[in-house]
Amino acid sequence: MVCDIKLLKLTILMFLLPMLFAVSCGGGGMYIPRASKTKNVPPPKTKEVQAKETLKIDTSAENVFNAPFIDVWIAAIESVKWIKWNIAFIDEREGVIRLKEAYAYRRSGKLLRTYSWPTKENLQTSSINDYLEKVGRYSPGGSNTVFTQENLKMTVITLSDDVTEVDIDYTIRPYTFSGKIGYEVESRGFIESLLLERIKESLDGRPLAKR
Repeated sequence: MVCDIKLLKLTILMFLLPMLFAVSCGGGGMYIPRASKTKNVPPPKTKEVQAKETLKIDTSAENVFNAPFIDVWIAAIESVKWIKWNIAFIDEREGVIRLKEAYAYRRSGKLLRTYSWPTKENLQTSSINDYLEKVGRYSPGGSNTVFTQENLKMTVITLSDDVTEVDIDYTIRPYTFSGKIGYEVESRGFIESLLLERIKESLDGRPLAKR
C-alpha cells in the first residue's frame, strides 16, 4: 500500500514538471520597469506658439516704445493735451484716441486751431502757406492757403507685455479764401514727431521739450 502511494506521487510529479518548465520558459517576456516605462513626451507646438517664439519685435522705430500699454496710453493722452488739440473720442479697450476735427488759420499774426468752420471775416488776413509747408508735403505756388481742415487719430497697440506701438493717422486738407477745397496733403511727419517725442519724454521722465 505504501509503495502504491509513493508510486502515485512520483507519477503526479513527473506529470507536473514539464508543465511548470513550459510556464517559466515560455514566450512571455520578462517585465523590466526601466525599459517598459512610457516617456513623458511634450505635445507638438502649434503654429501660433512657434510664431510667437520666432517673432522679433523691432524696437528701433520712432513709434515703438519699451513700455507696457497702460504707460504709453497715459503718455499718449497727455501728448495731445500738450499740443492743445481737444479729444473727441477715446476708447482704451481698442487703444483709440480720436481728436476733434480742427481748422487752422492765422488771425492778427497768430496761428489758431478752432473746432468750427472759420468765417470769411476771420479769414480776411489769414495766410498759412508757411504752416502748411511745415506740416505737409505741399507747394502752394501762386495760391494762398487761408486755412486747413485737419483730422488725427492715434492708435496705441500692444506688441508684447513690455513693448507698445503708437500709430498716428494725420490728414490735412487746404482751403483758399474762396472756399474751394484743394486736395488732401500728405503729412510731412511734423505733428506726428511732436506727439511721439512728447510720449518718449513722458515715459523717460525727462524735462519737457520746448515747442
